[in-house]
Amino acid sequence: MALIRFETNTNVSEDRVKIIVNNLTKAVARVTGEPETEIRVEIAGNRRMRMAGSDEPIAHIEIRNVEIPKERAKEITQAVCPVIEDAMDIQDRNIYIAVVSRRNSMWRVNGSAQPQNDAPAQQ
Repeated sequence: MALIRFETNTNVSEDRVKIIVNNLTKAVARVTGEPETEIRVEIAGNRRMRMAGSDEPIAHIEIRNVEIPKERAKEITQAVCPVIEDAMDIQDRNIYIAVVSRRNSMWRVNGSAQPQNDAPAQQ
């Protein structure tokens, strides 16, 4: 199950939340092959964040528990940045994206640990 965390130093209205959730889910599903039903989105606005000391609008996006080769990093950036640019009017130079592989990770679902990619369950 993939998780997208979106943080920004600007306000995120409820209307924008719906747009961002819908469009980020579709963008990440398209690039990673994850089913949309397996992607969770977490949004936090009005964060105390600065980039290079500036108070310009910025965004930090963390995409966790996906399997995407490093060679395709540009694809995920090209899919995600326009979503944030359009919904939040944040310039791409102020959007930071981190992709964290699912290799050797586990999620807890329905009370049991779910190893990903045949990784051995950790005790």
